[in-house]
Amino acid sequence: MSSAATSTMQSHNCFAYYICTLLLLCQPMTLAAAAAPRVTSGYAIVLSSAPGRNLRWEIQDNPFYQDHTVYIEQTIIKGSPWERLCIGFFERRSQATALLKDLQQIYPGAWIQQASVNNISSTIVTNMATPGSTAKTTAAPKPSPASNIVSNTTKLTEQQLESLMLRARTDFKNKKYDSSIRYLNALTAAGTHRYSQQALELLGLARQRKGQKSHAVDTYEKYLALYPDSDGAARVKQRLAGLMTATSSPTQKLRMSTLEDKDEVTSYGSLSQFYQNNRTSTDDIGTVSTVSQLVSLLDLTTLQSTSRFDHRYQLTADHVYDFIDDKDSSEFRFIETYYEFSYRKTGSSGRIGRQRLQIGGVLKRFDGLSFGYQFNPELRLNVLGGLPAEIDNKTSINQHKTFYGLTFETGTFLEHWNMNLFYLDQQNDGLTDSNSIGTEVRYRDRRKAFFGLIDYDLFYDELNILQFNGNLFFDHGRTAFINAYLHQSPLMSTSNALIGRQEQSIEELKKVLNIEQIYQLARDRTATSETVTVGGSQPLSEDFQLTADITFAHVSETVSSGGVPATPDTGTEYYINTQLVGNSIFKKYDTNILGVRYYETRPSNTISFIANSRFPITRKWRINPRLQYDIRKFIDGRSQQKLRAIFRTDYRYLHKVRFDFEIGYDDVNEDSSSQLSANNNLFFTLGYRWDF
Repeated sequence: MSSAATSTMQSHNCFAYYICTLLLLCQPMTLAAAAAPRVTSGYAIVLSSAPGRNLRWEIQDNPFYQDHTVYIEQTIIKGSPWERLCIGFFERRSQATALLKDLQQIYPGAWIQQASVNNISSTIVTNMATPGSTAKTTAAPKPSPASNIVSNTTKLTEQQLESLMLRARTDFKNKKYDSSIRYLNALTAAGTHRYSQQALELLGLARQRKGQKSHAVDTYEKYLALYPDSDGAARVKQRLAGLMTATSSPTQKLRMSTLEDKDEVTSYGSLSQFYQNNRTSTDDIGTVSTVSQLVSLLDLTTLQSTSRFDHRYQLTADHVYDFIDDKDSSEFRFIETYYEFSYRKTGSSGRIGRQRLQIGGVLKRFDGLSFGYQFNPELRLNVLGGLPAEIDNKTSINQHKTFYGLTFETGTFLEHWNMNLFYLDQQNDGLTDSNSIGTEVRYRDRRKAFFGLIDYDLFYDELNILQFNGNLFFDHGRTAFINAYLHQSPLMSTSNALIGRQEQSIEELKKVLNIEQIYQLARDRTATSETVTVGGSQPLSEDFQLTADITFAHVSETVSSGGVPATPDTGTEYYINTQLVGNSIFKKYDTNILGVRYYETRPSNTISFIANSRFPITRKWRINPRLQYDIRKFIDGRSQQKLRAIFRTDYRYLHKVRFDFEIGYDDVNEDSSSQLSANNNLFFTLGYRWDF
């Protein structure tokens, strides 16, 4: 054997010796680590919970527990001590979700929570090597606060973290606690980052304002475990003490009420009133008041929280008083009026009344019922039905149309995607009005965001809506976007058969036409509209930015039938818009816009020059002057010049009341082959909005 081979073998033997020695030295530490509960993860599954302390928990032997720690957690709910039987720990929520379905076969009420290691009172150690052996309970060592920290890294970018925190703060300020809690949960689940401490404290406060007291207590306890010496610890301790005092049970002698009597009720909303006036002067008629009305809007929300349910009472209504029309001087409309309840533990909810759903393809408002079942935090099924609400028809209930539908919502999957599926069936006086199925799909990451919508009518075998919105975000603030929108105009339905007819309902139309004729009329009255917009923005410097976009639009013709004349094809219309935006030019925090627009449509071509500025006079007072000059040339040879000057101002008082005033003046001169004509228009709006 060569000396080189001998030397190599000696090196390998020496290396193996050191490895074996190192393994022997590490074995005691490895065994000690295996015996201790693993507390470096961020999620746990709550198998069961019950009121009391030092309860005798018995678990069923099951291979699902292998390689996991089963432990008892103590907490406070509504001032009373509770214990939870938990299994942990999972580094990612997806790992816990994968095991949850199997565990729910044994514990149907199991759910996932962020691990609260500081609340562990004891650990149940099960010998899985010998199935059927008795589980024994041993005291768990008190973990240090630092052990509850999930990780020191996050997969989210700095821009994503900043965006989530900004949205959470904004929605919290606007009392939109549900959405604020969703954003804060995303931040607290993202690991350790510069917003971790702020997000956790704000999450506790948002849950407290929402009325979720037990969740708020858990969040505050976690904050104090993670940041016991922070500047916010004193604030959090005070809030926690206040919650514990407010929810603690009175003595038996003074107890005169049940848990339901301890509901927390919160109300908020807004009231606004605006007076609008418009006076038009023409050469041949003189001065005429075309608008003189007072518009009032009330938006009131009341939230009631009990030990298990959240209740919401919503009233949104407006009233228009017309000073010109003596015959019909008052109009009152219910915009949204409903009652909603939700089960806090699962998120399932129900709603009855006039309501609105933000799902593509679903009617914007309807009078009826909706119910949502939350399968898990990522999947939700909604069932809805009732009468479509025509807001322009004052407060009346629709007597001709009925509908029912299903929507299926997913949470975020594959990190960046979410989608909705929907199905709708609508009837109109015994005939199928529409029968559509469709989906919404969204994608968003740091560099791009996309939205797509498909709505297909099964009854008419027509594509009702096809929509795509795409946004790209480049370095140095550059952006690009494309919006494409193809839809039936109006959306395909049997109700379109009434367009241009003297009949007011399908029921009346059935008296003069058969069913097939009505369906054909609906097709004849429906056109196809196509719109595509492409644009982008380019920062020129720290204070200036250039934006531009171009839109192509086209509406198809409709045929003449049923005594209703045809409408012509519009051809392809063009809209070009460019803007130069400058910030802090004349005064700090001001915004100034210079824009040029060009429209080429079937009846005319128009070019517009726009100057728009917004100046802060003080922190609470802003002014907004605006000038626009239009030059229009019609295909019949006429030309028109229009100058519009508008001055707006708003003042905010005590962060609760905002006063608005707007005054504008239009001067229009028209030149035709036979004569010159001129008219002007003076209009103003004065009002306030009070947030309470």
